Amino acid sequence: MAIAINGTTGISGVDGSASAPALQGSDSNTGVSFGTDIVNINTGGTTRATVDSSGALDVPSNFPIKVNGSEKLRIDSSGNLGIGNTSPQGQLHIGASTGTSDREAIIILNNGGGSGQEAGIEWRYENVTTPRAKIHLDSSSQDLRFATANSERMRIDSSGRLLISTTSTSAVTGGSTNAKFFDAADGCRLMSSRSSTAAREHAVFHNPNGDVGDITTSGSSTSFNTSSDYRLKENVTAISDGITRLKTLKPSRFNFKVDKDTTVDGFIAHEVTAVPEAITGTKDEVDSDKNPVYQGIDQSKLVPLLTAALQEAVAKIEVLETKVAALEAG
Repeated sequence: MAIAINGTTGISGVDGSASAPALQGSDSNTGVSFGTDIVNINTGGTTRATVDSSGALDVPSNFPIKVNGSEKLRIDSSGNLGIGNTSPQGQLHIGASTGTSDREAIIILNNGGGSGQEAGIEWRYENVTTPRAKIHLDSSSQDLRFATANSERMRIDSSGRLLISTTSTSAVTGGSTNAKFFDAADGCRLMSSRSSTAAREHAVFHNPNGDVGDITTSGSSTSFNTSSDYRLKENVTAISDGITRLKTLKPSRFNFKVDKDTTVDGFIAHEVTAVPEAITGTKDEVDSDKNPVYQGIDQSKLVPLLTAALQEAVAKIEVLETKVAALEAG
């Protein structure tokens, strides 16, 4: 059939085929062929891409995209997109391909890998099947799970609770595991568990000087500890004015403004001048917006002074008892 070339229809009259394209160069099986509302691009006698009547580009399975002759991107027959690899393992696979060394890969999966895990992100090394780390959504429980070395380390469950080193809150409340969970739905409650009844730390506090305190459980008790080892201290002297300093304390009864119906015993922070280390903050302090910065008190720091004053009082009582006994004997 003759090919008509004119300004109205362009090149017309022949559709061609993959093996004999209507438009071709010196290579007779490479060129462009046509169908009903379809344009095909063919190379080596095979259709490589088709543009349909909607303008959509349809390509065959394992479709590569090259830059300067080197493949940079591939869409496989499952619709997975690989960037920087030729064998994508998930819907989006960025990075190392099979056999590639010293490279990491990030893989986004529709099925996160495992029962009920419908979506996730995995980090793999050399495209091995075991992830180095992953985040997965469980479709049945709706938990979001975080793992390293292919083992779950943390999860956010469907109730919004943050679980660390456990998959169950009951394991924490039952004390059967070393784990914690944070329950924002229940008043921002933090629960911590240790699997041993021996002395075990639940929280440790550090600053540039090292370990300065901890919260420890043992048996059925909890200890709130601050550093106190003699090797940390110097210039140690006995308290000799316990009673004198004790007299400056002004224990009071009061209620807090936000809790008018509850009366408690305590101290007014700025009045505790005998033990200034028990007080935090500065009297009448405000921030840059003139909002109050309130003082606080650690009443446990009053114990050494109370103990010293009591010892002084006991010593005075013992002297008086001795004198009374002598008078009674005379």
